[in-house]
Parts: sequence; structure tokens; C-alpha cells
Amino acid sequence: MQDSPTVDTTPRVFVVIPTHNRWRETEISLGRLFESTYPNFQIVLVEDGCTDDTVEQCKAKFPAVEILHGDGNLWWSGAINLGTQHALDHDAEMVMWINDDVRVEPATMSELVNTIQRTGPRSVACARIKAVDESAPEWRGAPPPWHPAFTTYQDQDEASLPQDIPINHPPGGQGVMIPASCFKEIGIIDIKNFPHYWADHDFHYRAMEAGFQYYVAREAVVWNVPNKTRPASTDEFSLRGVRWFLFHRRSPMNMPTLRRLLKRHLPPAEYRRIFYPILFRHLTWLSYGWLRGKPRLHGPLRAVKKTVSGPASDRASGR
Repeated sequence: MQDSPTVDTTPRVFVVIPTHNRWRETEISLGRLFESTYPNFQIVLVEDGCTDDTVEQCKAKFPAVEILHGDGNLWWSGAINLGTQHALDHDAEMVMWINDDVRVEPATMSELVNTIQRTGPRSVACARIKAVDESAPEWRGAPPPWHPAFTTYQDQDEASLPQDIPINHPPGGQGVMIPASCFKEIGIIDIKNFPHYWADHDFHYRAMEAGFQYYVAREAVVWNVPNKTRPASTDEFSLRGVRWFLFHRRSPMNMPTLRRLLKRHLPPAEYRRIFYPILFRHLTWLSYGWLRGKPRLHGPLRAVKKTVSGPASDRASGR
């Protein structure tokens, strides 16, 4: 696709940001948004029962921000839905989703809008995602880690990138510009099946399946602050720790949620080929960690291993 002139029109954009007790990060994120060169936007901050003075601080420092309130039980999906529905009810033409810990470059909002203006109303525009500490590779269309294409995916050479880069895999929720018409056609987040993790991927897959084409805007950049590592826990491989890893809403490897995503959007054979090896790897890793913490079992396990492998080893050596 050839580069085309920047489009002048400025549709009304609502920027929806969910947050919960992370005012220091949110403050930086809001400050960067207000440096945007795009002239026609409204920020909606959805605070989900914050207890760290987020509301008071935001009102004092950023009085132009609209604040919507949750009771602590919205999670990501509920907060995004609340903010998105508010935007649609107030005549938003486009809705931008970001997290509360990202830094949006001044030109990013304009570039995302321009991409949709150039590529048509059935387009969704995404920013390039870069890590502030360079701890992670840039995202500009790579498949999710569980996808078979992830290990072989290669980004296009920087010099050959078009202005609007068509992509076939869903982004997350960090710098995505979505036309209001998309929500009106496919609905909002499926909060029942995806209350927190993978909700954004499910939405994007639904939009793609409805015929919306996704693009990365070459000049749109969002800087991501990597999540802090979860503090090491002495019971990580206990029954409690295993339950958290496999089933807790805060765990990105929540197996029922991931299973619903893959089963909904993949052919049955591909779903089975991807999901069950993931589950097996996690169970193997968790079992290994649990056994390492049980020294009394090490001796008996070695004896069992020797008993099982001994005859085969003898035959292999000719004994």
C-alpha cells in the first residue's frame, strides 16, 4: 500500500482507561495523553474501587478527565465495558483502549485515526508497542505466544514497512483505536466468559471474524511498562499456589479462560492440538516444582526411576 496524505477530519475520540490503585502510573499515563497533538478527544478513567486517592488526585490534577466508578468487582472487562458504553452513549465516533501504565506518544492518536480514515470504516488501528526498558521485543502484529505461528513469526524489515501495516493476529488492549460502528455490530466485551484475561483477544477475534481488518499504524507508538514480577511465594507449588496459577482470575494462564478462547476461535482439531500440550506443560512444571519441595520423596522416586529404566538400559548395553 502506498503512503497517502494525512486526512484532516477529526472524529470524536473517547480514550478509555481502566485503573485500580495505581495512581503513580496512571498520573504519568494521563500526563502523556494530554500532550497528544490530536485535537478532539475525551479521556474516561474507570476507577474500580480505588483506595489510593486516585479519584481525588485525578480531579485535582486533570479536571478534564471524566471519572466513572466501580465497586472493586469490575476487573478489566467490566471497566472497559463501562467506559466504552459511556463513550457510545455520548456520541463517540471512535474509542481508544489503553492500560493505565502506558505512555502514548503525542502523535499516536492522530496516526491511529489517520489509519482508519485511509483504510476505511471497517478497519481497526493499533499502535506499535515498545517496552520502556527494552526488556521485551516490540509488538507490531506478532501472534499470541500460544499460536503455532509464534515461533516462526518474523517482523517485516523496518525500511519496508507500509504506512498502514495489515495484521492477522489480535492486539491486546494497549493502544487500539476502534470505530463506534464495530461495537454497534459485534457488541462489547464478553464479560461472562472473559472477566479479565484474554477478553481483548476474544473481542478482536470476533471483530476479525465479522470482517474488520486490523492494521498497525507505522508512526503510532505506545510505550509499555512491564508488569512487576509477582513476588516469589513459598507456597508457589503448594495446592494453593497451583490453584492460583491454573484457575485464579489474576493469572494469565487461567486454564478455563484460555480454553474458552481457543475453543471459540479455532477449528476443533487445532484447538486440541494447541490447548492440551499447553495444559500438559503447565501440569508438568507444577508437578516438578512440587516434587522438588518434597525431599523425602527424592530417594523413592530415584528408586522407581532406576527400576523402570534399568532393564531397558541393560538391554541397550547388551547386559
